[in-house]
Amino acid sequence: MNAAVRSLPCALILSAVAVSTGCTSSTKAMIAPEPDRPWAVPDTTRYAAASASYSEAMRGSGNGVFVVPSIEPDKTYELAELIDIAERSNPETRIAWERARQAALSTGMAESAYAPILAASATGAYQRVPLPIPSTLVPQGFFVADSEIFLPLLTLKWLVFDFGGREASVDAARELLAQANFTFNATHQRIVFDVTRAYYALNAVRGRLDVASAALTSAQTVEEAVESQRARGLATLPELLQAREQSARAAYDLQEARTGETDARLALLGAMGVRPTTPLRVASVTARPLPAALEDSAEKFVDRALAQRPDLLARVASVRAREAEVRKAKSEFYPRIALGGNVGQNIGRMAVQGVPGWSSVNEPTYGAVISIEVPLYDGGLRSDRVGVAESQRRVAEEEFDLARDKVVRDVIKAYDDLRLALRKREAAVSLLLAAESSYGAAVDSYRSGIATFLDVSNAQAGLTRARIADAQTHTEVLATAAALAFSTGDIAPGNPTASLPPQRR
Repeated sequence: MNAAVRSLPCALILSAVAVSTGCTSSTKAMIAPEPDRPWAVPDTTRYAAASASYSEAMRGSGNGVFVVPSIEPDKTYELAELIDIAERSNPETRIAWERARQAALSTGMAESAYAPILAASATGAYQRVPLPIPSTLVPQGFFVADSEIFLPLLTLKWLVFDFGGREASVDAARELLAQANFTFNATHQRIVFDVTRAYYALNAVRGRLDVASAALTSAQTVEEAVESQRARGLATLPELLQAREQSARAAYDLQEARTGETDARLALLGAMGVRPTTPLRVASVTARPLPAALEDSAEKFVDRALAQRPDLLARVASVRAREAEVRKAKSEFYPRIALGGNVGQNIGRMAVQGVPGWSSVNEPTYGAVISIEVPLYDGGLRSDRVGVAESQRRVAEEEFDLARDKVVRDVIKAYDDLRLALRKREAAVSLLLAAESSYGAAVDSYRSGIATFLDVSNAQAGLTRARIADAQTHTEVLATAAALAFSTGDIAPGNPTASLPPQRR
């Protein structure tokens, strides 16, 4: 019996070793056997089902859960309406909002360091202790004491002074909150700009589609004119074949433009954060007035951008947060003064073997303490923390400089792009008027037998190019105007070109 008892611990140890070895070997079956091939992950079907139902669960209705705005298939949406849908649908706005909420909660956590900590605890215990009888007493041996205790306790801890450590932590948390809020606003501005840019890109493709359709009509008109001249013996067969080739090429360009419209529509839906299968009708920008000539200098736009770009202001908040972290790290070199106290009730009893009855106690217990903690040596830990904090501050300052330079470059480029786009627009309008007159005169002259087919073909090609330039420059002016408003931080949901001068037709 004694041998079996002695062998029991050995059996338990061996069993534990076997179990741990089995757990180690089983992990090999949890990953792909080799790094050069994909692997069928266990329970893939369960994850696939969860992925399919996750969207509906997150976007359902009721109980304050986010609801995606419905899009009416028969309604034609203006840009402001598309932006409103995007701000409510795009997940990036909710991500930025949650991060701002986290920063606000972190600020509350930092401020709570000023408040005392009050805690309640209760301890219940039983202890059996054999104690030896002193050798000078008779009889020799030991006696056994049984103790039962229940100790409810209320404790208080309060950090009174720490040489600015808590203040620095609160300052850092508040600056990080400001950074998160600026980033939230920057996210909205970027989404507004992305939707605006995609909206204008779709209209630009639509313009090319209209031009392709008009080019096909013009090519067919020329083909009919050549056929008429051919029937009268005034046109050659090669001219007729070339006219048919131009009609076929125009038909191909029209189909290619329709493919581009599909891609641009998907890009707009993606910028809005809605499903790519959503039917959407978008208003045209052909009647939208264009910005007037720029009156302010580029330097004024740069100054406005430096003063209000939310992403740049977020960098400023980041620098200030890192400065507060440096102060927090330096405060750890100084003493900390704290107060403490406790009050409770000692409830228990004890019995000694051989002595009849229990000895009981039911008395209050309390105490107070003031502590001064003076750090003396920590192996360079505090110095390293200060070094890390100062390095992070320098990184934040360099990142701010990079962001500031990028803002200046963005504003200058957007300013120059808009200025050139306005000039191109004026030239495109004049070009279209001239091309329309040239094409009409060429067709009439050809039918009268005065002009050649080459004249008509060149006039038709010139008209197509002029129409393309007219459509492209119109949307290009609007797109570059939105880019300038975005670069200055003036872009707004209701007016994507809010920073620009009065508009003209």
